[in-house]
Amino acid sequence: MTRRIMAGFGLALLATCIGSADAKPEYAAKEKKDCSFCHINPSGGGERNSRGQYYAKNKYSLVGLPIAFKSAWKLDAPAGTRRVALGDVMGDKKPRVLVLDTTDEAAVMNIAEGKLVKETGIKLGPKAGSFYVGNFEKGKPAVIVVPGAVHYRSGDTFASKPAPDLSSITGTVRFEDGEECVFVFDSMNEPAVFGVDTTKTNPLTVGRGMVLPDQGAGIYASVVARLTPDMVAMLGFPEQVQQAGIFGLWDPRSDGSLFAWAPWTDSSGTKLVFLDPAVVMGGGELKPTWQSEKLAGKILDATIGKDPKDGKTPGILLLMATGEGGKARTLEFLALD
Repeated sequence: MTRRIMAGFGLALLATCIGSADAKPEYAAKEKKDCSFCHINPSGGGERNSRGQYYAKNKYSLVGLPIAFKSAWKLDAPAGTRRVALGDVMGDKKPRVLVLDTTDEAAVMNIAEGKLVKETGIKLGPKAGSFYVGNFEKGKPAVIVVPGAVHYRSGDTFASKPAPDLSSITGTVRFEDGEECVFVFDSMNEPAVFGVDTTKTNPLTVGRGMVLPDQGAGIYASVVARLTPDMVAMLGFPEQVQQAGIFGLWDPRSDGSLFAWAPWTDSSGTKLVFLDPAVVMGGGELKPTWQSEKLAGKILDATIGKDPKDGKTPGILLLMATGEGGKARTLEFLALD
């Protein structure tokens, strides 16, 4: 059955390229990419984009292809927003934007007519500021986890279960095989990793062990972590990254190439940078693999997910303090290019 599926997928890719004189459909089938991945023309053929130029120069191989991102959209967020997340919490296969302001209620938003529109709200309790969203149960809607509780979609509403053993949360980890967990790291011990099973009275399950960031290639699909500045420094990040208190690891193309990402703030402003995890932890020269243009404001939060506008394009959603005195809030989605 698997061979049939792969063969069908390859034929579908070939079909998108046939009829274009300059297209190479065998390359599309080989790399399991649409022809538009390497060509400016969406239907394939003709002038190559930067990826196509790299592919030709690199002996028709995508190995080592530099990553790049582009700003897909910017939207105003509610005043006072302090946290943001992405996830299919409604169970309809469409990612939503979750925002948390100064209250303990996370607002579930969709995007319509160029603005955020609230669908519903979820009371998360006094530790709402530490909430995380993820596909912690395969085949089910995304789950919201806060210290002490798990919130999940049940029928047409949301239910919750206590999780007293989870007193704090450092971040989320998604492994290459799709398993996603929350973890707790205190800098003194190995991270404690937990899965979720909402069918059980105690919804926490024991997750698999985590390796160091520089050993994570081929193991991690993504990590999002929030740590104190001294703990960020302990991991090897420079002063320009430490104050943000948020960083992550990501294999954006799912090809085994793992990058570290973090906000970078210096005298010129704030950018998002991608770095080699081995260089970060090994103390080498921190030359970004990719960096954004100067951003509109200070990054307050960031998360990885699919673009809620199309439900397909992977990227990073940034929450920034903007405007006079940093009182306004702006969301910007940097999509994988």
